[in-house]
Amino acid sequence: MPFPRSIAAWYRRLPLTVRLPAAVALMIFAAAMGTTQVAMQSVSRQFEAQMASIGQVYLDGLSAALLPALRAGDAPAMVGVLERALAVTEGVEDRRLAVLDAQGRALASAERTGLPLAAWPADVLTARIGARLADGDQSVWVWRTLEDSNRVLANLDVSGFNREREQLRWGLVLLDLVVSVLCALLGFVVARQMQRPVARVTQHLQQGLSLPADLIEASDPETARLMRAVNRMADDAREREAMLGLLSEQEREAVLGRLAATLAHEVRNPLGGMVTAIQTLRKFGDQPEARQDALDFIERGVLALRDVVDATLTTHRPGSRERSLGLQDLHDVQRLVAADARQRGVTVRVEAEAGLPDELPVAATEVRQVLLNLLINAVRATRAGGEVCLRVRRETRALVLEVIDQGTGMAPEVARSLVRGEPQAGQGGLGVAVIVRLVQQLRGRVSVDAHSSGGTHITLHLPLDP
Repeated sequence: MPFPRSIAAWYRRLPLTVRLPAAVALMIFAAAMGTTQVAMQSVSRQFEAQMASIGQVYLDGLSAALLPALRAGDAPAMVGVLERALAVTEGVEDRRLAVLDAQGRALASAERTGLPLAAWPADVLTARIGARLADGDQSVWVWRTLEDSNRVLANLDVSGFNREREQLRWGLVLLDLVVSVLCALLGFVVARQMQRPVARVTQHLQQGLSLPADLIEASDPETARLMRAVNRMADDAREREAMLGLLSEQEREAVLGRLAATLAHEVRNPLGGMVTAIQTLRKFGDQPEARQDALDFIERGVLALRDVVDATLTTHRPGSRERSLGLQDLHDVQRLVAADARQRGVTVRVEAEAGLPDELPVAATEVRQVLLNLLINAVRATRAGGEVCLRVRRETRALVLEVIDQGTGMAPEVARSLVRGEPQAGQGGLGVAVIVRLVQQLRGRVSVDAHSSGGTHITLHLPLDP
């Protein structure tokens, strides 16, 4: 129904400091009115019982006067007794009087003229004594059993009593209404007064301010404890915000430091290969083939540096297209780690699957960085005379890269960091963090098979971008 729903919605829009006192006032009003109605119902039942008692008292005197004539079977005498009883109207006013035999036939009766006559109740022959209201509670039938199952009945007018009862009822209703409204208003004021500390606390919490000392009521210990607790919470919140600001600044500086360290780490590897190419150029510069090869390698190193810088400064360039990975990139990575490998006496070998296309739909810059970090770590983990192998093959929807070394094996926590993609601080250095970030960027996954005696076998599965 829309009307009750609209009332409920309007009530929910009221502030809590109004809703709660209003609910208290409404409950007080309902309780006061309800108890009054219960009391009035009890008074009505008591009135009916009193009417029955008054009727039986009336029948006591009437029965005493009727018994001699009833025993003699003198019907005219009984009629005379009934008519004389009708003539006396002090106190209770009777409308109709009758004497019935056991079969319900009237032996004698008398009626007051000018008043409506009510039919006697149906259970007058079954109950030895009783009372029933009639004519819309304006009269009452009372009866009792006399000798030989004869019954005397009286229809008594109680309209005067009813008028007095109605006046008393409406007076009680009006008095109860006034008292209920006053109690409801008092309950509303008391509940609102009890909510004042809560409203004050709410106001200061919304503004993020502490409560002044002069507003803390020392006379109410519980409220004072609440307000002091709110002040401590507000002070803690301000301190926490200041600490968060400080931590944010420190985190920004740490991010910038990591960015600079990562950039330096990624730039150092191509620079090392370019230094090797320059040394080759100085030594074999008079040979056209060696000179051209060294210059090409230096050019690719410069382009790799440019790609590293671009990838570091921006993570997304709308409308640009990443360069696809080629076989030459794999050989460039091999040459970049060759100088370090020669110094350590380690051989680096690349095994590409037969029939591999010249270009693969995967980002070349990120793959080069990942392989460069993996191969450098593999070379440094392998003893002199050992070998590091890079295997490349293509599956239906992925490029599989395997880096196999003959080193001492990768630490378990570093292997878990690579597999889960969650580098831990202080584990594996910057290389692990770079590898994890780039593999996530390539939407790939890593598996590690590390043995302390047989080296480490790292497999990268990189999805091919159509």
